[in-house]
Amino acid sequence: MITFQKHKGFYPFPVYEFNLPAGHSCPYARDCKIKVDRQTGKFDRTGTKFRCYAASAERFPGVRNSRWNNFEAMKKGEEIILPEGATHIRIHGSGDFFSQEYFDKWLEVARKNPDVTFWAFTKSIRFWVNRLGKIPPNLCLQASKGSLQEDLIKMFNLKYAEVFMDIKEVPEGMEIDTDDSHAMSGTKSFALLDNFKYSKKNKTLEGLK
Repeated sequence: MITFQKHKGFYPFPVYEFNLPAGHSCPYARDCKIKVDRQTGKFDRTGTKFRCYAASAERFPGVRNSRWNNFEAMKKGEEIILPEGATHIRIHGSGDFFSQEYFDKWLEVARKNPDVTFWAFTKSIRFWVNRLGKIPPNLCLQASKGSLQEDLIKMFNLKYAEVFMDIKEVPEGMEIDTDDSHAMSGTKSFALLDNFKYSKKNKTLEGLK
């Protein structure tokens, strides 16, 4: 049975996240590919540029079990059933589209639920490119910089999100998304800040939204 995580505080309305194990379900991640051992909770950060914020929660056995159960269910082709009354779904607060078949499954879920807003960040950019022109209007995608397929962003002029370790590194004129509002809609690329250094309540971020 799959599970969604409900967020009440970070967003101004209830948002449900569907999560998979970080790293293990991210075939094209590069800069942030951290894997957490399912049994021990030990982190493998070999070759990573920065820490994967989503992976940090997997130090808790309950989180690991939930994400792995979702992963196994998706690999078996189980149906995605949305939580009753859900209006906003973030696909993968942790994890990514691990196959074309799985990516297509979410396209179909979005088509069947036109009144629900879906959004996702992905480093599996080829799966998106393979379906250009077929993305439902209620699903907003953004490519994540730091992908092994990063060349496709410029090639196909895709919306992207780029993580910066310091706010001073953000290019002038590039907007910073602090609450997923840029990710939920629009076609304009945007910046993200390192979650371990900046938080939504950080005074440095006031007035940036």
